[in-house]
Amino acid sequence: METFYKKVLVMILCGGKGERLYPLTRDRAKPSVPFAGSYRIIDFSLSNSLNSGFRKIALLTQYKSLSLERHILQGWSIFHPESNEYIISLPAQGRVSEHWYEGTADAVLQNIYTIQQENPDVILVLSGDHVYRADYRKVLKFFLDKKAEAVVMTHTWPVAESSRFGVIGIDQDHRIINFTEKPKKPFALPWSPEQALISMGVYLFSTPVLVKALIKDARNPKSSHDFGKDVLPLLIKENQVYAYIFEDYWQDIGTIDAYWQANMDFLGANPPIRLNDPAWPIRTYKPQYPSSYLSDGEIQNSIIGEGCQILGGIIHNSILSYGVTVEEGAVVEESIIFEGTVIRKGARVKKAIIDKNVIIPENFTIGLESDQDRCYFKMSPNGVRVVPKGWRLE
Repeated sequence: METFYKKVLVMILCGGKGERLYPLTRDRAKPSVPFAGSYRIIDFSLSNSLNSGFRKIALLTQYKSLSLERHILQGWSIFHPESNEYIISLPAQGRVSEHWYEGTADAVLQNIYTIQQENPDVILVLSGDHVYRADYRKVLKFFLDKKAEAVVMTHTWPVAESSRFGVIGIDQDHRIINFTEKPKKPFALPWSPEQALISMGVYLFSTPVLVKALIKDARNPKSSHDFGKDVLPLLIKENQVYAYIFEDYWQDIGTIDAYWQANMDFLGANPPIRLNDPAWPIRTYKPQYPSSYLSDGEIQNSIIGEGCQILGGIIHNSILSYGVTVEEGAVVEESIIFEGTVIRKGARVKKAIIDKNVIIPENFTIGLESDQDRCYFKMSPNGVRVVPKGWRLE
C-alpha cells in the first residue's frame, strides 16, 4: 500500500471560467477565490492531497490564472524536487492540439505527455473549487479492494437540488450502473426517495484505462470532451467503475449562493471542518499583517482576519479577511468582506459579499434596499449582494 500510493499523480482541474461566481471571478480563477477569511478555495484540494501523502500534483490552469499561480508560489513552495515531489501549473501545452482546454477530459488528455513521463499507476482527478476534507488513501484502498478500473467519489444530495450534478445509480456492490450528467429530472436512491447520489467530480482511474478512454473520446467529433457528459457514461458500460460514497461535509462552490452559504457554515463553535486541526492542517499563504485592532464595538460569531481595524462598528455572523477596516457606527451582518476593504462610518452591510479594496461610503446601505442595490450590484437568487473588486460610489 505504501509503495503503491506513491505512484499516484494528482491532476486538479482549475481551468473553468467560473461565470456563475462573477464578479468574484472577474480578475481571478475560481480556485483562487478567497474563502473563510484566510484561505483560497484551492487550499482544500491541495491540503487533502498533501495530508493523504500524494506529493505529485499538476494544476490544469487556463483562465485568469495569475492570482492562482501567485498564491501557489507564495504559499505552496514546500515540496522537495530532489525527492521527485512537486506542484506544477500546466496550461494547455499544444502537444496534442493547438487549442485551449475544451473540456475536463480534454484538459487531462492534453497533458498525456506528463502522464507518460511520470508513468503513475493511478491518476486522481480533482476539482479546484470544492470545500471538503477527505483522506484520498481511503478512496485508493476502496479502489484496490474492489479491483476497480475507476472510482467516482459520490455524495448524497436532495433530489430537488441534484439537477446541477451528475446523478449516479449503483448496484448492491456499489458498482455504477447509470451515470446521467445534470438530468432535468434526477432519480432518487432506492432506499432514500428524497436523496440522490451525485458525483463530486473527483475520480480515481487506472492509468491505462483512463488513457484509452481519453483517446477514444478525443476521436469522437460529437463529444464535448467532458468527464461527466462523455467519458464516464461510456466507461461504465465497458469497465469496472465503482462509487465511493463520501459522507462528510462537501460543498461545490459553483454559484454565489453556494459560496455564501459555505462560508457561513464555518461560523459558530462547531464548523463542518476544523480549520485548526493539527492532524489535518489546511495550508495557505499568510500575508504579513499585524495583529487585528479593536478600539470599541461589538463582534459576535464572526471570523476576523489579521490586520483588521474595528473602530467602533458592529459585526455579527460575518467573515472579514485581512486588513479590513470597520469604522464607528458601521454595521456588518451575514457578510463576507475581502482584503483591504473599508466600511465607513454609519454604513450598513447585510448579506453581502464585498470584494477586495472596496470603500463603502459613510451611511451607505447594502442589503437593505433592493432597488438601490440592483442599480449598483449583482444580486443572487437568494438575495446575496456582490460588490466587485475596487468598487467606489461615483
